[in-house]
Amino acid sequence: MSLVVSYFGLEKTGKTTFGFSAIKTYPDGIMVHFDFDLGRERAIWRFPQSLADRIRSVEFPEIPTWTLGSYAITKQWAEFERIYEMALKDENVKVIFIDTATQMHRLNADEYLENYVKRNRKERHQLSQIEYRIPNSRTRAKIMAARSAGKDLILAHYEGDVYQEQFVPQVDGSMKKESVKTGAKVLAGFSETPYLANYHLQLTLRNVNTDPVTGKGLNPVKLKTFARILTPNPQSAFGVEIPEPTYEALLRTIEALKQAEIGGQQ
Repeated sequence: MSLVVSYFGLEKTGKTTFGFSAIKTYPDGIMVHFDFDLGRERAIWRFPQSLADRIRSVEFPEIPTWTLGSYAITKQWAEFERIYEMALKDENVKVIFIDTATQMHRLNADEYLENYVKRNRKERHQLSQIEYRIPNSRTRAKIMAARSAGKDLILAHYEGDVYQEQFVPQVDGSMKKESVKTGAKVLAGFSETPYLANYHLQLTLRNVNTDPVTGKGLNPVKLKTFARILTPNPQSAFGVEIPEPTYEALLRTIEALKQAEIGGQQ
């Protein structure tokens, strides 16, 4: 069965390491790693050579939008689509890992913008909200194509802020409505992704050297990655944390929670 797993987190929270760990669930076959973040070398050393050899990374360095009109962005998107289609059709490919899907979706939108400017001959630097309809449809199609091809799809994302409209006092005493950060975090990129994924996670770093009474962090700082499950499937999975998460640990945790729910219904 094909699985789609999405997650987000700040830099250095182990996003690439978690994605690479998915190849361990397959005794043979390969992973195609779309390396938009250019982070392979920061994580691959954690894996034995036998596994590293089965992770085939393809680099897609970010192209700045000031190059609009050179069609470098269009060419890179076309190359991504070509290799993605090859991975879908290759029976040896068991896992597709997009690292990060935030950058992939940005390239997708920038390609559409570049060709919009070409067609309409208007100077534009970004898409309006309604114009994201086609880039969103293309990203959605990539997710559904992986399901149809029977591939596991791993989607790492950068972290984004959640904003809320609030009235903010001004210097002159008046009130003005502004977008204010709420402190909550979501993935940066295609916002429908959590609803299309089987499991959606948030990765965080936490100091585990804490005072046993107050829970306050102590020195020396000892950081550990935790994955918090944000998908209630099963319902008991929502909010469950996995320390030092791997793909295998996620699947084991989900299976154990499902079995516990089944047992509780008998």
